Amino acid sequence: MSCLFCQKGSSSFSRLEPVQDERQTHSFPIDDIVGNSLNLFQEIYECKDCHSLWWIKTRGTGDPRSTYPEFYEQTAERFDDQRSELIRHPSVPGFITHKNSLFPYTFFEEILEVLSQKETETLKTLYFQRDPSLPSTIKRWLLQWFQKHYPNEFQEIQKKGFPTSAGPLFSLAENETAIVSEFIARDQFAFITSFGEKYFLQTYDLTKKEILWKVPISKPFLEGLEIPILFYQSGYLCSYQGFQKGSEYFSKLNRPDKLCIYDLSGKLIVSIPLAYKCYEILSTEERDVSENRISHNFCFTILSETLYLPHQSQIQVYDLKSGKLIRNISLPKLEIFSGKVFETESGNLLFHTLKGILGINSSDEIIFQYLSPYHPVFIDSQYQFYYYYAIVESANTGEKKEFKQTHDSGISLVRELASTPIEFPGGIYLPFSLDGSLLLDSQLETIKKFPFSATDTLGPHSFGMAKTPIIVTEDRIVITSDFSGIYMIDFSGNLLLEKPIESEVLSVFTFDGKHTIVLLSFHDDYSDDKETSLLLLSPKGEVITEKLLPGPQGLSVSFDGICIFAKNNQMFSLDLFATENSR
Repeated sequence: MSCLFCQKGSSSFSRLEPVQDERQTHSFPIDDIVGNSLNLFQEIYECKDCHSLWWIKTRGTGDPRSTYPEFYEQTAERFDDQRSELIRHPSVPGFITHKNSLFPYTFFEEILEVLSQKETETLKTLYFQRDPSLPSTIKRWLLQWFQKHYPNEFQEIQKKGFPTSAGPLFSLAENETAIVSEFIARDQFAFITSFGEKYFLQTYDLTKKEILWKVPISKPFLEGLEIPILFYQSGYLCSYQGFQKGSEYFSKLNRPDKLCIYDLSGKLIVSIPLAYKCYEILSTEERDVSENRISHNFCFTILSETLYLPHQSQIQVYDLKSGKLIRNISLPKLEIFSGKVFETESGNLLFHTLKGILGINSSDEIIFQYLSPYHPVFIDSQYQFYYYYAIVESANTGEKKEFKQTHDSGISLVRELASTPIEFPGGIYLPFSLDGSLLLDSQLETIKKFPFSATDTLGPHSFGMAKTPIIVTEDRIVITSDFSGIYMIDFSGNLLLEKPIESEVLSVFTFDGKHTIVLLSFHDDYSDDKETSLLLLSPKGEVITEKLLPGPQGLSVSFDGICIFAKNNQMFSLDLFATENSR
């Protein structure tokens, strides 16, 4: 008996059968559809007479509001010539071409089983390429196949990630893992490790290939807002340790307990109990300018071997040569020190506070003060205050400028800032929430408008997020926006890079003042683990390198572009400027 195409020229068929028993699917015949047939793959049959290929399937159907199907439906579709060619002659290029074509659910897995007998190297290459556009069924099959047939290579990838050019630096104890790392010299980095309930701070020399020193520390701050817990500042190694509970219900309000500052040989200089606070801006008092949100204060400044640290409504001043507290500076009107202090050419100190600016001389006498009734999100070098609603106020003249947007209705409203404004030589970059941004000159006149903006870190529900989505390099501004894009402009407003992304930006930074690193969250069906995608951008906006690494744990980059990262109890290094660029 011939198929329906032989008999009538038909290319489709369907029929219904009422459900008699919900516990058993009705069994339809197929010989009246495809006749004397060959079963090539699941649900795919070939007519022996005309060699037409048919996809025959059964499913339940009926009222979508019903819990159980009312009918069982059998449908048949004759494959076109292009899909038929792939079924008859399976090939890797063929199924990549038809990756979005309609086939039975298990077809790609079945065809890959056939190909795995003769095209192992091609499939291996396909796994290494990690094409994100392939269907999930193909990705999962490739992962399981590679893991089974190449277990040693799979373990190497699990340790070092893509590419395999990453080299092992050293191994820690079996159950010891690196949490975070930070370069403190061109060829030396410090890192914190966890070993059970014990924690250690140590440094490694890339030239000598040895650990220089190792000291025990208390538990780092890991249970709250994601702030840097190990960083280099002004010639010192700083670490946030311990834990203060800020909220019974919301972990992002938790705070570190102490600040430890070490010299570069591992000697502890000071260990200071912290009195940082989390300040809530009252909506009833500041609604029209600052909005209702949370402001964190985790900053401090080191100037000329002197530490200036917020302590409630005071500024604690430490001499880092002796490690002693020199004095306390009391702020007027119970103001709060933001942690930022600058030294003027005349030797006076200028402190940024929660709501203003305070200038004092060498005798701690106040020589200048400007206190705003509102909370600025940023103060630039010309003493201009920028508020959450895009209002800029000059502390010198008291003048205000509003940045508004006129809607289709004709109503003009003040815009909101998405993230902290960024100052660059000659101007300011203003990112607005929802959409759009402006590049301004030093007089706040518009140089250029852009349709894109940065990740929203200032909104009412941001809780003072620590990450900075915008950075300024030597002569560029790099803007990132979660699940949207990466952009690079020069100081004249020329767009050098626009790269769409579909993931969260974990971090953006420069390691030499010219090149930019962007770390993106990454997860696909080629791996069971969450990974990190690293992009190295040139000053011209070119993607020099794209690497897929195991995760952000212990990751940092040296001035020369040497990336180090951790996996389990091992540390690895990778030259980001190497010519090898496979993922």
